[in-house]
Amino acid sequence: MPALFSDGMVLQRDTTVSVWGKSLPVSNVQLYPSWGQAVKTVSDSNGTWEVQLLTTNDKKNHTLEIKSLNEKILIQDILMGEVWLASGQSNMEMNFDYCCNTTDSSNQVLSNDVFNNIRMFNVKKDYGLNPSSSIKGRWVPAIKDSIKTFSAVGYFFAKKLHNSLNIPVGIIHSSWGGSDVESWISKSALTSIKDFDERFSSKEKINKAKTSEEWFSKLKKVDMPSAGFDLLLGTYFDKSDTSVGYLDYFLKAWQQIDFEDEHEILAKENFYNWPELDLPSSLKNIYGFDDFNGVTILKNEFYVDSIRSDLKIDMGEVSLGWAGELREYDFYINGVKIGSTFGEDNSSYHIKLRKDYRKHYRTYPFKYELSFMIPSQNIKVGRNEIAIRVIGSGEMSPIKVLSGNSDNKIKSKWKYKVSSEIYKQMNDFKYPYISFYIYNKSDFDIGDRPELSSYNYNEPSTIYNGMINPLIPYTIKGVIWYQGENNAFRHEEYGDLFSLLISDWRSKWGSVFPFYYVQIAPYFNYYDSNASLREVQRKALKNQKTGMVVTLDIGEKYDIHPSNKHDVGFRLARYALKNDYKIDLIESGPLFKSLSINEGVIKVFFDYVADGLVFDQGDYSEFEIAGLDKKYFRADVVNHSDYLEVFSHAVLNPAYIRYAWSDTSVASLFNSEGLPASSFKFENE
Repeated sequence: MPALFSDGMVLQRDTTVSVWGKSLPVSNVQLYPSWGQAVKTVSDSNGTWEVQLLTTNDKKNHTLEIKSLNEKILIQDILMGEVWLASGQSNMEMNFDYCCNTTDSSNQVLSNDVFNNIRMFNVKKDYGLNPSSSIKGRWVPAIKDSIKTFSAVGYFFAKKLHNSLNIPVGIIHSSWGGSDVESWISKSALTSIKDFDERFSSKEKINKAKTSEEWFSKLKKVDMPSAGFDLLLGTYFDKSDTSVGYLDYFLKAWQQIDFEDEHEILAKENFYNWPELDLPSSLKNIYGFDDFNGVTILKNEFYVDSIRSDLKIDMGEVSLGWAGELREYDFYINGVKIGSTFGEDNSSYHIKLRKDYRKHYRTYPFKYELSFMIPSQNIKVGRNEIAIRVIGSGEMSPIKVLSGNSDNKIKSKWKYKVSSEIYKQMNDFKYPYISFYIYNKSDFDIGDRPELSSYNYNEPSTIYNGMINPLIPYTIKGVIWYQGENNAFRHEEYGDLFSLLISDWRSKWGSVFPFYYVQIAPYFNYYDSNASLREVQRKALKNQKTGMVVTLDIGEKYDIHPSNKHDVGFRLARYALKNDYKIDLIESGPLFKSLSINEGVIKVFFDYVADGLVFDQGDYSEFEIAGLDKKYFRADVVNHSDYLEVFSHAVLNPAYIRYAWSDTSVASLFNSEGLPASSFKFENE
């Protein structure tokens, strides 16, 4: 039977639930639930069977026995309760081992929380070309350390429901960090969109990907503890907020990969027979396919007639940062590491950012001019060996070893050896879902390496196939969802895709269940795409039985993964408590409803004001208005409790208004319940 049907499971209470499995073809199957009457069925020619069972609403522990021929399965410790699915990308995936330490008192939660009637099921990551019928996972009670590896948002949601309703709660967690919304939608639904079938991988690409996977499956794998994305953020934190420990989470693990290259770096073998690389050159073309991304060790030698302190390595123009490719430079003289561009004291560096190259870091790398002084204690009279380990790929400028009078003491031709390549993980998926594959076999002919291709979890429908389809038709009460960051730069299409996901899942389950989701949090450097995606998410409330949690007040502008997950989970639970369990409360912060314009003043009205609007202007109001020219200016605000008056002396004839319209906006408008208003833009609504 599927892993969902196992000890400790929670069945949706007081309804009809689906139970299914596999047996021998065309065989009798009997089910004996301890809470009701036995049910019999016959499997089909493939051995597949499915039955419907009536559940109760009691709080007892139950059993379910399944028999077929000589087979018997006994499922124990079954609870009747409320079953919810938690899904999305990294902010839903983040567990107590990563988040919550700064805002959610995770140590206290892990020490004190004992909730045997909250059962958690983590769906193991998987994806595929075709819909799968099997998953891996198990039901675990929410008791102290068992909570640690579960979705923090999912847990806080379940905890709020359980404490408020005093009934068992089953929470199924199925998410994947860095995933696109279209990877969660079935192929049959996506192909209903005009021209979308062109985005599915061709058979040629899939076959190339299989060949690539076969190649890397022969190699030792070292999971990458971080990605270039995280490395770059470290430079921002150094300048912005030293209290943010995001980079520290990865740093130690990242530096542990050093030992993999020790043999080559410490000159334990003759490098003269290594192939040559004449700089300037592109590392991407090492194999002639323009697809290399990995670890390359460059070696050369230089001679000095005396110990001197004015020698420096001049790297010329280098790339540091993230543009889909990680870049790090480590320097060794005579086998001794003298510095690195990552995670170490860089006081000996001269790093100058070339401002003419400063572009959006998610698309382009940062270009630097880099030089590094060589400590005199590492220099020998006569021959000296220099090794530079490059992690990543891209263009390499000529590298020079310069003396005080700028004499270059090194040849332009370098010897090189590929130490490892970076490729996707193929199993046991862990963030950031790529690994180093080590070329450490002496009998391994790297020259046989094929042209690379990759079929991964962000292909359309792949995660749906591996992590949603196998859950269907397990009866659930509803869905909570936290995703969108990965689609921010394609916000124009996100509204249609997100609405399609909701309707697709409801159609596949055969139920118009509630679907509550989280509006993405403020985050820097999205070039207004963050605000645009938030607007698309606000407008998605047109879908029936939906609700949206706003996070403008609990985001962290320099961390795409805000640590406050308890407020997110609790706010999601408010929607369920109000709409599905009829608890009398206000479930949402203010949502823009309408406006009127009179004599240069805009009156703005909202839903969900509760006992009145609360306006906290702070440094500025976050409201902006514009005339027909759409040139926006900061606006003044007068709060009348049930509506706002917004105006600006710079805009005499306002026509448009927007609120919290930047990537790093902070909430200034709330209702009396303390719930923040969503950002919005009114332009020809």
